[in-house]
Order: sequence, then C-alpha cells, then structure tokens
Amino acid sequence: MGPQGPSGNANVWGSSAFTVSSWTYYSNTYSGTFLDPDITPAVAASGVVEVYKQYSDLSWTNLPDINNNVATVFNFYNGGFKIFINSLDGSTTPAPGTINFRAVVIPSSVRLANPTVNWKNYNEAMAALEAAKKGTSSAQ
Repeated sequence: MGPQGPSGNANVWGSSAFTVSSWTYYSNTYSGTFLDPDITPAVAASGVVEVYKQYSDLSWTNLPDINNNVATVFNFYNGGFKIFINSLDGSTTPAPGTINFRAVVIPSSVRLANPTVNWKNYNEAMAALEAAKKGTSSAQ
C-alpha cells in the first residue's frame, strides 16, 4: 500500500444560468466572450467544458445546437470561452436576442473517474460534479 494520494478535486465548477442579451456581430456571426478563471491551463489542455442553452420551454440542450438554419457553438481556452451563433448556409442570421446559458468545467481527473456520465446531459453532469465535490464517484 502506497502513501495516501491528494484529496478530491475541488476544481469542478457548474455555473448558475447566465443571460446573454448583448452580442457582438461580425461577418454574419454573433458572438459573446466570457472570462472564466476555472478554465485553467490544465482544463484547457485535457479537461472538458460543456455549455448548455435554455429554450423557451425551459429545457436545456448542450452545444453545439442546431435549430432550423441556426447553429450555436462555442470554444474554450485558458481563462474563458466564446459562444458563436450563425446560419448554416452563410446567410445573415437575425439577432439572437436574450438567451440563457449554463457552463460546466470538468477537470480531466473528474471526467476519467466518471466514465459512464453523459457530460452532454446537464443533469447527469451536475450530479457527477456534486459527487466529486463530496469526494465520491458517480461511476456505476
């Protein structure tokens, strides 16, 4: 038996819903840029960031999301993430208006400890993250 390893990973972050109503427009694409100090260099290199979009029926869907001719996608990097909205055919998309989003930052250690979690499902992701904060695994 070896020495005790480090305690559980507390670097798991699930955001409350945040509302985006002001978008930057450039070349047929709307975008929003968000700072997130929980997206560390280690997360950017080997972790996972999931962003979820809320529809008017209050359901959440993960990005990328395609609805009719409009795609909502994102990318993440050390220190933040950016959401993009544009049309699939290159046409001008109407202004997106106000949209609610949530973000979840998942370090690679938590992702690997929970191989059965569907990280694209907000409820499953949050259950796994809560278990990780408590020091238990949600792996089946």
